[in-house]
Amino acid sequence: MKTTLKTAAICTLVICAFCLGKAVAEFPELQAAKNNLMQAKNHLENAKKDFGGHRAKAAEAVGKAIEEIDKGIAYGDKN
Repeated sequence: MKTTLKTAAICTLVICAFCLGKAVAEFPELQAAKNNLMQAKNHLENAKKDFGGHRAKAAEAVGKAIEEIDKGIAYGDKN
């Protein structure tokens, strides 16, 4: 299971880095934060227990944070 999670996280990071090359070059702090959040979301989504619904809420909040970073990068590209 740990190997699968690591593989999924690595694949996600590689795809993001490839697709968002400009963001990595111009906004490294935002991209680093996004990568960390994506890894955290992956861990939350693959957790074995529900933890009283808090795991799902945390994954949703992390997803919203990722969306905000994407909006920030898009704004930075235009301005």
